[in-house]
Amino acid sequence: MFVLPRFIRLKHAPHYLGMDKNRFNTEVRPFLTEILIGTQGIAFDRLDLDAFADDYKRRNGRPGKKKGENEPWRE
Repeated sequence: MFVLPRFIRLKHAPHYLGMDKNRFNTEVRPFLTEILIGTQGIAFDRLDLDAFADDYKRRNGRPGKKKGENEPWRE
């Protein structure tokens, strides 16, 4: 059985959201609560990352193409 961790370390958080670290640091990190782990570790709550992803999808998502759209080879 695989269990997702509740806290995602800083080095893994951008990958979790499918983006590079520069975009993460600019567009996401300022809006999240940082959780200190030990003396140098930084992590983020997975639920906060999921909430950001849901909000981003709500604001920027669009319906997918229907089957057959933009497929000129089918004509």
